[in-house]
Amino acid sequence: MAYNPFYDEDLHHPGPPRIVFSRTEVLHLVVAALALTLGFSLIIADRTDALGGFMPKLDWEILLIAFVGVGTGFVLHELAHKVLAQRYGHWAEFRAQFTGLGLTVIIAAVTQFLFAAPGAVLIQGRVTPREHGLISLAGPGTNFVIAGVAIGGYLIGLSSSPTWGVNVADLAPRLLIGVAKINAVLALFNLVPLGPLDGRKILRWNGFVWAAALALAIVLLAAVYLNDPA
Repeated sequence: MAYNPFYDEDLHHPGPPRIVFSRTEVLHLVVAALALTLGFSLIIADRTDALGGFMPKLDWEILLIAFVGVGTGFVLHELAHKVLAQRYGHWAEFRAQFTGLGLTVIIAAVTQFLFAAPGAVLIQGRVTPREHGLISLAGPGTNFVIAGVAIGGYLIGLSSSPTWGVNVADLAPRLLIGVAKINAVLALFNLVPLGPLDGRKILRWNGFVWAAALALAIVLLAAVYLNDPA
């Protein structure tokens, strides 16, 4: 049977579990990141009057904000799950959910609403409830740190620092607030205690930790929207 990079069943790495990436995992991460970048671009883009306000106005700044936001908010979120699981000695790799990615883009284009079903990190091994909870918490926890740094940089005026030879005074505030918004939204979304989301696994492990994480996600998202100039 020919090698299929999208569905390679390399479910076990030889030797003891370790932090390692397969070609299949890298390809799935890239495809998911590009699809989510398009989805978030469609969500945050302005709409023209054409076709009843349906057509999005995409430009390079919107694509850059979405790309950096997805790179930090989604890719690092999934890698946090993976790395911690592998540090505990388990096999762990990301696999995209291509139907979910397609729905994410379509729903974003039509409704400007987030429906994020990009896939998940698959884990194999004897995972204890505590490990499962901490592995699940690592993703939103990464979003907390990135959102906090981004909104902090926005508030202290880091955005006015010169760089690259472009008009950073205009671009950087939008980039920082956009990255903070995407990370805060993804953290809150993933903490919903339903289905395969992180919140359900964290709640099963420790209800207090889940409630504290949910409260922090709400506070972060509120801080982002209160300081969003848009």
